[in-house]
Amino acid sequence: MASIVGLAAVLNLVDCFCFIFYESSFPVLNLFLNSVYFVVGLLLTFSWYQFAMGSLCKTLWGKKWLRVLSSIPLLVALAAIACSFWTGWLFSLDENGFYCRGPYFIFHMLVCGLYLFIPSCISFVRIFMKRFYSDRTLNLAFSSIVVLPLAAMFLQMRVLPGTPSISIGLTICILLIFLNIQSERISVDMLTGLNNRNHLNRFLDSKIQHIRKDRQLFLFMLDVDKFRDINENYGRLQGDIVLQIVAESLKNVCGRLGHFIARYGSDEFAVVAELNDFSDALYLRRNILMVLTKNSEHLKFPLRLSIGYTLWNRNGNDSIPDYISRAEKQLVADKRSKSLEMSTP
Repeated sequence: MASIVGLAAVLNLVDCFCFIFYESSFPVLNLFLNSVYFVVGLLLTFSWYQFAMGSLCKTLWGKKWLRVLSSIPLLVALAAIACSFWTGWLFSLDENGFYCRGPYFIFHMLVCGLYLFIPSCISFVRIFMKRFYSDRTLNLAFSSIVVLPLAAMFLQMRVLPGTPSISIGLTICILLIFLNIQSERISVDMLTGLNNRNHLNRFLDSKIQHIRKDRQLFLFMLDVDKFRDINENYGRLQGDIVLQIVAESLKNVCGRLGHFIARYGSDEFAVVAELNDFSDALYLRRNILMVLTKNSEHLKFPLRLSIGYTLWNRNGNDSIPDYISRAEKQLVADKRSKSLEMSTP
């Protein structure tokens, strides 16, 4: 992001110089400024593409073949810019020394647009996918990257020709998305990628006012059994891995169904789900435990969860602290029942 902001600053500076010296009597300066503008604009959009893909598709972006394939349009466009000094493919100077677009100018625009549109399209599709519900705000931010630049492009080409609108629109959009990402990170647990406790409270405050009439709102509180022993016997790094396994298991089961997931405390998690009745809640609980068992098969020790859940009362006398307290009491009861089972000969 630092390199993106730096390139955006350079692009704005060069764009302003191009506007100032548009009718300059120094053709070489005009040609140089426009070539720099083409290069910086290309590098800026490619840097954004790398940042966005790394944020949206971490696993896929880790594959070398995709990174190599993605850099091919960049290299071809850079070669076209270099050749334009002699061929005029992308830009040239007329007989009066003024800048004019070349016959293949659209190729440069398509490459830049490609690097902007691909992450935007991916994030836009994910907005409507239940499995990415917890990342909805982030996807909304990434999908908006094309809005301001397109509006600025129309302004620069149709309304105020020559004014440095595109670079300004792109910079404002990138900065707004960056602020949005930073704001989202305040509400996200960095270890697991889940929502944090503050976000859970805000979500509950909003959700209880919009519960579907044909559904019931359940709050699940989950806790890793003997987590302290895991840290002491296998190390805190292994403890972090355990928390990530639990988080991934919850995403696999609850995220796909559109339920809200959060890390509530050290080894405690929370799930908010709209369900039909208690039988659905019990079924969800079983699925969580089943997926967790499968995902933790490679560990040297058994990984188990205690789960308590409760129903939001619509009588108007319920409160969020009471709601959470009831779920935690059920969690404690589940832990005690396990302890009794283990102590019974």
